[in-house]
Amino acid sequence: MDQIKRIRRVSKTTAVQKALENIREYIRSIESEVLPNEDELSQYLGVSRLTLREAITVLEREGVVSRVQGKGTLINSFVTKLENRIDCGSDIEGRLRQSGYDVRFEVDGLEFRKPTKIEETKLEIDSEDNILVVKKILYANDMVAAVYIDRVPEKLLKTKDFTAEDLRPHIFPIIENLCQKSITHDVVQLYPCGADEYLAKLFDIEINTPILKFDVLEYTSDSIALMYNTEFYTDKFIKFTICRNVAYKE
Repeated sequence: MDQIKRIRRVSKTTAVQKALENIREYIRSIESEVLPNEDELSQYLGVSRLTLREAITVLEREGVVSRVQGKGTLINSFVTKLENRIDCGSDIEGRLRQSGYDVRFEVDGLEFRKPTKIEETKLEIDSEDNILVVKKILYANDMVAAVYIDRVPEKLLKTKDFTAEDLRPHIFPIIENLCQKSITHDVVQLYPCGADEYLAKLFDIEINTPILKFDVLEYTSDSIALMYNTEFYTDKFIKFTICRNVAYKE
């Protein structure tokens, strides 16, 4: 009972998300192999059992816990130690800061232009539409850790009253605000690629050195492609992990 009192109660305004945050924090702080039962956990979180079940379902999908008949909700301790999980989204900046790096973003380019054929297809727009293109660089102690190219259809922007400096912090909440829409899903495709001259210079590597490329589509709840992003990484600072549930049964 003393252990469970370490869980922080949840404010009602952010029920499922806050429940997730508090359960994750609780799991990190204990050595137990099983979560408290549903009644106890919902009581100490201050949420309904329905809200708790939604949060547990998310954690089960992520592989953090497993619900086993007769045993309760088991904590998969090895999963809680995994870092930079692609399947759950990765806090790259946070991980770099935890490793002792001074982290910052810089905008390396901002323009409105016509889309390429690929951009046109990805964003489901016409060839005559314009897109906003923002190039950003993530630095760790003045060394380039990642390069991002973010694209947004101009017609989705409610205002163009912004500067490069406005786009320097984390771009997602800024674009959500500029478009007055919320991002609910992203679809990520991973490709190996060779660094071109631009990327080789930034990463201080040879041209054609293998690097990792992410193509990411950010969708709203009504299935609108709000952003098309391309991300580039080397293995100098960042390595990614994926945890998959076994898809077959004996």
